[in-house]
Amino acid sequence: MVVVLCLVSMKAMSQQEMLFPLKHNAVIGNALKQAAEHNGVYRVAMPSADTLLLPFFDDFSIPTVWPSSENWVDSLAYIGPGFAINPPTVGVATMDGLDKEGNPYDNTSISANGLCDQLTSKPMDLFADENGLPFNASDSIFMIFYYQRKGLGDAPEANDSLRLDFYNVNTLTWDKVWMETGNATGDTLFTKVKISINSTDYRQRGFKFRFSNFGSKTGNLDIWNIDYVMINKFLPPDYDSIRDFAWVYQGYSLLNSYSAVPWKHYNQLSGSQQQALLKSSALLTLRNNNESNPFPVKVQGVSVDQYGISQPLVGGGGLNSIQIPLNTNVTPPASVVSGFAFQDPTSGELATFDLTYVLGQTSGGVVDNFPVNDTLKYHQEFYNYYAYDDGTAELGYGINGAGGQIAYKFDVLQADTLRAVKIFFTQLGLSVTNQIFKLAVWSGTSTPSGAPIYQQFNQTPNYTDSINGFYTYLTAPTYLTPGTYFFGMVQNSSTILNLGLDMNTPADQSKKLINTTGSWINSQLPGMWMIRPVFSGTPIDVGINENLSAEQLSIYPVPAHNELNIDLDPGLAPSTQTSIYNAAGQLIYNKAYSRTISVSGFPSGIYLIRLTDRKSGKSLSRTVMIAD
Repeated sequence: MVVVLCLVSMKAMSQQEMLFPLKHNAVIGNALKQAAEHNGVYRVAMPSADTLLLPFFDDFSIPTVWPSSENWVDSLAYIGPGFAINPPTVGVATMDGLDKEGNPYDNTSISANGLCDQLTSKPMDLFADENGLPFNASDSIFMIFYYQRKGLGDAPEANDSLRLDFYNVNTLTWDKVWMETGNATGDTLFTKVKISINSTDYRQRGFKFRFSNFGSKTGNLDIWNIDYVMINKFLPPDYDSIRDFAWVYQGYSLLNSYSAVPWKHYNQLSGSQQQALLKSSALLTLRNNNESNPFPVKVQGVSVDQYGISQPLVGGGGLNSIQIPLNTNVTPPASVVSGFAFQDPTSGELATFDLTYVLGQTSGGVVDNFPVNDTLKYHQEFYNYYAYDDGTAELGYGINGAGGQIAYKFDVLQADTLRAVKIFFTQLGLSVTNQIFKLAVWSGTSTPSGAPIYQQFNQTPNYTDSINGFYTYLTAPTYLTPGTYFFGMVQNSSTILNLGLDMNTPADQSKKLINTTGSWINSQLPGMWMIRPVFSGTPIDVGINENLSAEQLSIYPVPAHNELNIDLDPGLAPSTQTSIYNAAGQLIYNKAYSRTISVSGFPSGIYLIRLTDRKSGKSLSRTVMIAD
C-alpha cells in the first residue's frame, strides 16, 4: 500500500500504462557488491593535498557512481549520465531521496520528507593563488553552476528545494546563499547560476560549499541534477569567460534501431546488408559552453576491435568547420565513413568494438580549457542477443489488468534457436516475486498475430544484482526462421510487475505493443523496455560461469599500482578477451588477453575484471583494487 500511494503521481495519462520512479539505484548496488569484496571500501583514495587551489571545476563527465574525492568529501549524490536532459556536459550529479548505498533514506512512512543528499566540497584556498600571492579585494571570484529539476526522473514539488550554502570561516557556520524550489513539470533545460564571492567571511583558506536537497526521503524522487560546478578568478571584461566544447550524451549504438544483435546473425549478412543495418551518422551531440565567440572544431572517430585493429569511423574535411552557437546543443554532421562495417575475425559468438570520438581544433592542438569532456567512448557489443535498451533503467513500467499482455517487436536476421529471454525487473519497494506471468513469443508483422507460437507458464519476476541486472529466463530450444517476432509476457493478475524502462533510448512506439482490452495497441509512453531475446546453436549458461579454476587464473598485485598482471592458463589465452569495468559498470578497457596491463592512468578504486572466451561466450569475473 505504501508503494502505491507513494508512486501514484507518476501514473500515465493512459489508464492502461503506468510509470514509476525507482526505489533503489541498481548501479550503486552493483558498485557496493564489488566493493564488499574489499572490506567495504567504495570511495576512491583521498589525495594527499588537503586544501584545493583555484580553479575548482567538476563537470562529472567521468562517471564514478559517488562524487570523486579529488573535489568532494561526501558520498551521497549519484554521479552518472542517466537522469539528465540536455546537460552542459555528459554526466551530472543527481540528488534525490536515495542514500549512498542507493536505498531510501526513510522507508517507514510515505510522508517522510526532509534533508536528503548533500554534496560538500573539499576545503579550498580563496585567500591566495597557486603562487601564494593573496587575492586583491578587487579580484573577481565567482561560483558558476547549472541545475535542472526532474530531468528524466521525478519532478520536485513546490515545497521541495535545492539549496547552496557557503562555509563561513570566521563564524564556523554554514550560510545559505542560494535556494530554488521545485515545480510540477520540471525542466527540459539547465539553468545557469552565477554567484559573486566577495565577503571576507568566505575569501579565506578553508572555504567550503555544499549543495543540499530537501524532499521525499522514500526513493528516487524529487530529483535535482547539478552540472558544471566552477569557482575561479575571472578577469574583466569577461567575468565568467569559459572556453569549452563538450560532449552532451554518452555514445549510441551504430546499429539502426538496435543497441545489440547476435554477432553470428550480423556476420552472416552480406556487406551491403551489414551497411544497411548501420546508421549513416553517429548521432553525436555537442555543446558550446563558451562565453566568447566560437571557433571551428572538428570531430574524429575510430572503431577498435577486440584484437586492437582499428578503422576510421567518422572524420574528414566535412567535419572540420563545425560552428556551434553559444550555449547551445547541436548534432554535428558526424557521418559514418562510406563503406564502414564492423569486421572481426572471431569464429565465436562474441565480438566487441570500442568506438571513440574526439573533439579537436581544425588547426590542431587542444580544443579548450577542459579536455576531460572532449573524448567520448561507446562500447558496441555483439553477443547472442537482440536489444534496444542501453542496459540501465531510469523508471519502472507496468500495465493494468489481469491478463494484460506486453509484446516487443524484433526482426530476427538469421535462422537460429531461441534459448532464452532476458528481462530486467526493477524492485520498487515491495517484492512482486510471488506474481505469476506467462513468457510468450508471437509471430506477426506490425502486431502479434493469433495465439503465441511459444509460451512458458508459471514464471515470476526475479531480481539480480549482476552488472546489467537482467534475469535469464531459459526457454525450450525453439527454432525460428528469419522474420518478425514479438517477445513478451502475459500477466495473471492486475499487479504491476515493474519492468525496467530505459529512458535514455528514444522510444520507437512501433516496437512496443500492449493488450489490456482484447486488441493490440502501441505503447504511448517514452523509453524502451528492457527485454532481450537470446539465440544460440548450443545451450547457454546462465550468469557468471566459473569455468576457470584458481589454478588456471592468478591476478596480482593487490592492490595494483602501475601494472596489473593476469596469469592465465596458456591453453585458454589465445581466445580470451579481457574487459575491465569501473565502479559505475562502465567498460574502460577491452582488448584481447595480455598478461600485463598498464593501470597507471586509472583512478584509485574498485574495478571488475571479466575474462571471456570469445568462442563459447563463457566468462569469469574478479574484482581488484587499483591505487595511485
